[in-house]
Amino acid sequence: MSLAEERCSATPAKLDPIEAEMLASELDDWLVVDNKLEKTFRFKNFHETMAFANAVAWIAHKEDHHPDMELTFSRCRLSWSTRSVNGLSRNDILCAAKVDQLTPK
Repeated sequence: MSLAEERCSATPAKLDPIEAEMLASELDDWLVVDNKLEKTFRFKNFHETMAFANAVAWIAHKEDHHPDMELTFSRCRLSWSTRSVNGLSRNDILCAAKVDQLTPK
């Protein structure tokens, strides 16, 4: 089963730094920065940016796991972390993998 096909856990465990880096390496250009998983997406216009943000919101709602989002006219910066473990959990990796499926390779 791929990371994008897995479901988030209601009781996630904190990943150790090595495990977090290993799992992040399976994603498309996500970086582990200060115990968060981050990536910036760029778009042609505000409409595309907002469509993407809404799709991310739907993923977050379905998984009950929510990122920090920063939006501008043509950019969306996502930052995943698990507040309950004060760092990264597998849930962050899974949600990032789901988000990666929204954009063309």
